[in-house]
Amino acid sequence: MNLKKLAAAFTATAFMLSTLSFYPKGNVSAASECVIDTSIEYQTIRGFGGINHPEWTGQDMTEAQRQTAFGNGDDELGLTVLRVFVNPDSSQWSRALPTAQFASKMGATVFASPWEPPANLAESGGSNGKLHLPKSNYGAYAQHLNNFGTYMKNNGVDLYSISVQNEPDYASEWTYWSTDETTDFIANYGDQITSTRLMSPESFQYSPEGASWISKGDGGKKFYTKILNNAKAFANCDLFGTHFYGTQRAWMDFPALENCGKEIWMTEVYVPNSDANSANNYPEAIQVSENIHNAMVVGNMSAYTWWYIRRSYGLMTEDGKISKRGYCMAQYSKYVRPGDVRIDATEQPADNVYVSAYKGDDNQVTIVAINKGSEGYAQQFSVSSGSQITDIDRYRTSSTENIAKTENLAYTDNSFWAQLPAESVSTFVVTLADKPVEPDENGYYFHDDFEGNTYSWEGHGSSDVLLSGRTPYKGGEALLVQNRTNSWNGAQKALNSAFIAGQEYSFSVCAEYLDGDSTQNMALTLQYTDSNGDTKYSRIASATAVKGNYVQLANTNFKLPEGGKDFIIYIETESGTDNFYIDEAIGAVAGTKITGPEPVTTTTTTTTTTTTTTTTIKTTVATTTTVPVTTTTVPVTTTIPSATTEIVTEIKGDVNSDGILNVADIVMLQKWLTALPDAKLTNWKAADLNNDNIINAFDLSLMRRMLIQ
Repeated sequence: MNLKKLAAAFTATAFMLSTLSFYPKGNVSAASECVIDTSIEYQTIRGFGGINHPEWTGQDMTEAQRQTAFGNGDDELGLTVLRVFVNPDSSQWSRALPTAQFASKMGATVFASPWEPPANLAESGGSNGKLHLPKSNYGAYAQHLNNFGTYMKNNGVDLYSISVQNEPDYASEWTYWSTDETTDFIANYGDQITSTRLMSPESFQYSPEGASWISKGDGGKKFYTKILNNAKAFANCDLFGTHFYGTQRAWMDFPALENCGKEIWMTEVYVPNSDANSANNYPEAIQVSENIHNAMVVGNMSAYTWWYIRRSYGLMTEDGKISKRGYCMAQYSKYVRPGDVRIDATEQPADNVYVSAYKGDDNQVTIVAINKGSEGYAQQFSVSSGSQITDIDRYRTSSTENIAKTENLAYTDNSFWAQLPAESVSTFVVTLADKPVEPDENGYYFHDDFEGNTYSWEGHGSSDVLLSGRTPYKGGEALLVQNRTNSWNGAQKALNSAFIAGQEYSFSVCAEYLDGDSTQNMALTLQYTDSNGDTKYSRIASATAVKGNYVQLANTNFKLPEGGKDFIIYIETESGTDNFYIDEAIGAVAGTKITGPEPVTTTTTTTTTTTTTTTTIKTTVATTTTVPVTTTTVPVTTTIPSATTEIVTEIKGDVNSDGILNVADIVMLQKWLTALPDAKLTNWKAADLNNDNIINAFDLSLMRRMLIQ
């Protein structure tokens, strides 16, 4: 899928003066409507986090600091990504374990980055005059990286990935690699790293090719372009990582990488500086939120990883308290969670305002709005979807607030207004519910006439559907069901939110077939998931179709099972795999009588003598006590044709055609009504006890009464 979509068009919205009274007084300006479109999806989010590097900071995080970082309660950051250092000395690997083990238990994604190879593998004076790894040691280096992944997993850390090299294009104090060298290593040795996924080298700067001032043009995006253009390297590279130092917003877009099918992570940065004790400088800290926004929206990054989690300029200060920079990241990390998908939003509805949006599931949307300007805005947000808003909670960081919560913001249907104070970051957690679908003037919730539209009907099982103008019931087209391999294969439609468990509805579908036997038994069936999570079936309607003629499958009062969900209706046949057609599929308010084709019967003219007789059916009831045998007398019509024809006696209720009406017929009809695959009615006419051309629970009830008369 092309991840780059055009932003939703700006919709000019008049801001009524009366609305201003609902918001704080001050310098407030109107802005364009911000439209959130849940149907346009971009990248999946892996999470937000930072590095723990005790080798460089001098001490590991404490247990309390780990909880603050990776917990998601009050006064916690909600981080879901941890980066660790691959020490070149394997005897020191244990230093990375305590925090990594804690983060793993909290469900965070842990990945690793090497700065240099073991000392015995390195050489000095590489092509850039830096520490260098000769090609003769590529195999040993691959084994070193693989061993680190194994070590972490053996100690309870399911390491997600390990990169080839941290900042090979900077390499001031660590290993230098050219872009050709990293591509060669990944292509020819990357498959030897099996203990975890292999990440690309992490460039110092996500700069256009030739623009990196550090590596004289041989760095930045050139690392990734060469991997993309090398089939073996691309196959061995599981994901891409980059750093954002000195990276302009305009550089962050990289369509070739974004469309390659693999995730891109921003794996290290600090903004705007690393000045001592700068972590709480405000509004400077807003630049953290802005940088995250640009990474998500412009760069389509799936993860965003800060430099030190705990530092005087970090997400937490050295005393373990969350900083203003940390709170600006927490506006994302606490509410945009792993597995969420970024969705379309009007990115800049006003000057200095930046908006991104994310979908957690069908019932939640998270919106992050940054106002870096000196003026406050009353902003309108609209969620474009088939849902309506049921609740909004806001969390805001400003000069005087840290993740300040305001519950139950006002809304109307799928729209709301909110104040965006000057120099603030606001996160809106929006809960959605399906909009009630109202029936039309005919009482129809849906009416599928198949005139140029399949209306979301699709093959059920092994079958295909196709619009066809061959034999419509009405209009110019019908839906052809073909390529069936079983009788239960047919056409299906998922019911929308108008159809609620435990309530009754009227259903009708017209069906026809042109090939095969002179008659065919057809059925409209419900598939659903019950409260235990099991897939169940229930017969809605059935009828005998005459070849070349439409038949109506209708039930004016069918009740959707209590506790059911994921309702799907489908059309099937009793036997055979011939093609068939459907037309005029309708779901309506209970009791709605839907007009359909008149029943068609076949007749045979013979010279006969007709007499009325009585057939005695003996039914034996099995029980643990002695019960008298019940004899039920059922009047039937016996037709005596010419002497050369056998006498055929139809017994009402004898659905298995064994010559008697008994409990076996009840069991078979009950199984058939619940659409069990082994249930076959050999005599459909016998099942239609009330002669209404529909086989349903009423016929089953009549059959039971006949047996106890």
